[in-house]
Amino acid sequence: MAPGERVTGNLPAELTSFVDRRDELAEARRLLAESRLVTLTGIGGVGKTRLALWAAAELRRAFRDGVWLVQLDQLREEALVAQAIAGALGLQDRAGYAPAETLAEYLAGRQLLLVLDNCEHLVDAAAELADQLLRAAAGLRVLATSREALNIAGETVLPVPPLPVPEAGQPLTAAQAGLFPAVRLFAERAAQVVPGFALTEANAAAVAGICGRLEGLPLAIELAAAQTPVLSPEQIDARLADRLGLLTRGGRGRPARQQTLRASIEWSWELCTRAERLLWTRCSVFAGGFELDAAEGICADDRLAAGRVLDLLAALAGKSVLIAGHREGVARYRLPETLREFGQERLRESGEDTALRRRHRDWHEQLARRADTGWLSPHIADLTARLFREHANVQAAQDFCQAEPGEAEAGLRIALHVWIFYYWGAGHVSEGRYRLGQVLARAGEPTVWRAQGLLLAGFLAMSGDRSAARALLEQGTGLAGRLNDPATRAFAA
Repeated sequence: MAPGERVTGNLPAELTSFVDRRDELAEARRLLAESRLVTLTGIGGVGKTRLALWAAAELRRAFRDGVWLVQLDQLREEALVAQAIAGALGLQDRAGYAPAETLAEYLAGRQLLLVLDNCEHLVDAAAELADQLLRAAAGLRVLATSREALNIAGETVLPVPPLPVPEAGQPLTAAQAGLFPAVRLFAERAAQVVPGFALTEANAAAVAGICGRLEGLPLAIELAAAQTPVLSPEQIDARLADRLGLLTRGGRGRPARQQTLRASIEWSWELCTRAERLLWTRCSVFAGGFELDAAEGICADDRLAAGRVLDLLAALAGKSVLIAGHREGVARYRLPETLREFGQERLRESGEDTALRRRHRDWHEQLARRADTGWLSPHIADLTARLFREHANVQAAQDFCQAEPGEAEAGLRIALHVWIFYYWGAGHVSEGRYRLGQVLARAGEPTVWRAQGLLLAGFLAMSGDRSAARALLEQGTGLAGRLNDPATRAFAA
């Protein structure tokens, strides 16, 4: 670089459109006006790099000495971060100078925006160098992207969320579906590979379903749209039960970590410690989210102490693996479905799958029993609220009982504990009849639980199928009489 030559930047030209991120774009610009270090965080494939590039491009005129992009995704050595930044700025190595010193000297007195892209695998080195350069150069601002924050003084973190999607099962016209950014992204990317593709009344529901199943994750949506030359939206939607197997056709211009959905997730996996990976794997047993006590009760054992679970959950949330939020005054955690599916694969490979699902079932059966027997407890309101928060987990526990040989009676017990809450109180009568029918067909032993299950199935059938109700009640009453169990006879009465 010639002395005195003015730096103008090295931002690449965008080849594809930027689908609606107006709020996040405005917030990134606002934060960069107030803070000298802004880090965009989020799950892999959520669009951190694209948002950073657009924000940087819009701010180009505000920086006299340019906006410079440093791509760190291909770098593996922390010791080379300074050289990577120097190379992006066009600086040559100088004998006797450390790269960090050369950078600090060069940046001092300049007004410049540095975009550090994909810092997560080099987070310690990137954080240390950013701190050093920001202290040395008052005119420097840094916009970083990472799956976890740099965690240094003066940093402002902007989480990048997935794109909004329609609610599951929501009936929408093509025009209404097109108002959702995730749906527009699919339609635009599909049109790039299938000329003439458009959102229509015939395919709107399938496209909305695809975006909902992929939870608004831009990378996954773009990979799904790349399948449209060979699959219709309806076929893609139907095949998304195997997200990791289907979404494997990234463009050649993508970084290796974004060629497939699996590659993006494996990148996050490699960034985790052994203990974090173990907890990620075990947390995949949960459906619809979970709370700390459940994670401690189900995931901890002699390999993973319960006292470590909270810190590991915080670490996974910090690395954008878990989503943490608050509901009804308590913290709840959730694995995005793509990461949960990946964790379930690892769980099956570990051989722990059945044992962990049984622990999950046992824990939620105990919760249901506490609510069922706690009617006069001062904690009944809290127990009831918790039981409703865990509805998806209770359903998963019942699925295990229906599928696993020898577990049907436990499924009967769960149904009998929760019926007053879910099936009767919340109006899920059809679900109750289905669950009871499944486990009664498998639990044929003449036990108290079978008798009570027959009686409850008959009671629930009364509102729609009186002949079936009568037969079930007769079977249940007869079995209760033969067992001569006072509680079951009272239940029959």
